[in-house]
Amino acid sequence: RKLIPAGSEVLDMMSSWASHLPPDVKYNRVLGHGLNAAELAGNDSLDHFYVKDLSEAPTFEVGNAQFDAVLCAVSVQYLQQPEKVFSEIYRVLRPGGVCIVSFSNRMFFQKAIAAWRNGSPYSRTRLVLQYFQCVSGFTQPEVIKQLPFKVYSEKDHQSPIAWLLNLLEPATN
Repeated sequence: RKLIPAGSEVLDMMSSWASHLPPDVKYNRVLGHGLNAAELAGNDSLDHFYVKDLSEAPTFEVGNAQFDAVLCAVSVQYLQQPEKVFSEIYRVLRPGGVCIVSFSNRMFFQKAIAAWRNGSPYSRTRLVLQYFQCVSGFTQPEVIKQLPFKVYSEKDHQSPIAWLLNLLEPATN
């Protein structure tokens, strides 16, 4: 909500049937890119979409400076030519635009690149930072690390020990 305000034009790259955009925010345009037309067609957040394998042709089918934001949610580990793709991201972003790359420790092991499969959470973060740094023009990337933890009360939330204990406690639904 803070980084991609209402009215923005968004490219959701490597998208799928599920959107990671807030459903209550109205964007001017959301273009989806992915590998599976049926999944993309089921994503209600997309205004339009196109299918293309970035491993075969690492370019986007749009003009320069078309988007306020480019999203890559839980898919960066599958890029075979990441430097070329990040150059394309920079090309399609408007000046002042934002690229948000999110990832977790989950992956399709056979599809992820070796550096990702064999890496640690720290090395994976460094790898994505390097993708940005390979492209002249990107500003210094900001790393936002979100750890899941349960807050029992305001008092517990303020205690570093309680926070650590919550982190170590098995998650329950």
